[in-house]
Amino acid sequence: MMETAGPEGPIIRTATMPPLLLPAVRSGRTGIVLTASLCLAISLITGSLLWAGSSSPTKPRNGPQEAAQGRALFNGKGLCSTCHGVDGDKGQLPTDLTPHIRDNIARLDPAPADLRQAATLSLTTDKQRFEAIRHGHLRTAMYPLSKETLSDEDILAVLSYLASIRGTVPPPASQPPSGFSLRGDANSGRQLYHELGGCAICHGIDGHLRSRPPMSADLVARLNALPHPPANLRDPAALTSQNDEDRYRSIKLGHPGTAMYPKNLLRDEDIRDLIAYLSLLREGGR
Repeated sequence: MMETAGPEGPIIRTATMPPLLLPAVRSGRTGIVLTASLCLAISLITGSLLWAGSSSPTKPRNGPQEAAQGRALFNGKGLCSTCHGVDGDKGQLPTDLTPHIRDNIARLDPAPADLRQAATLSLTTDKQRFEAIRHGHLRTAMYPLSKETLSDEDILAVLSYLASIRGTVPPPASQPPSGFSLRGDANSGRQLYHELGGCAICHGIDGHLRSRPPMSADLVARLNALPHPPANLRDPAALTSQNDEDRYRSIKLGHPGTAMYPKNLLRDEDIRDLIAYLSLLREGGR
């Protein structure tokens, strides 16, 4: 997390990626192998944690008392209103914010979510919302909050309040967002495949199953012993996903009972880029 102080206002904290998540990008096959090996530990650790289940102790009760408590936390020590607006109204930032801080918030990319417009929200379950509040939201200014700042019970109260201000039921997480083009940039998808996506660990470098990144003998043995071996992404006849919507769901939600866990670290744009790259592999490219 990085802290910056402007001449006219207090400190604003923004999330930064740990150094391990920012390896130097090298060109060619050697760079891909080295980058993939760095991302191996990241992919396995985050995947196992995400697939193991939520750190949320219970589900929010969504009662009037809990919602009232959550509202006080949202506008108070949780500092949620600083970016999302008082009571979740994006057009109503706290009056005590300096022009400098307001300008910083206006420049955030991506912009803070409109918590009153459920159809536009990328987080669609309370588990995901709990994790985003506690651990931050990758690639955004949503930084982690310690238990000293908000306890688990506090976060559950905030979730109850968020449920009370959402106008509609959010779309199922298994469906691509409305108006979302399922094909993106294949070059970006290739980089994600070998880096943050961690796909090469199981599916092989550039989709060649027998060409894996450097890894320990123990990990190789575990991969070889999987009850459901990784799919050959270069063989369309062997793939269960037959269209881009299926591929979107597989990447976003994973396949329960297999080593394919939900890719919660990837944005929807990232998944789109991966889908474009996978189409090249099926056509024998790369």
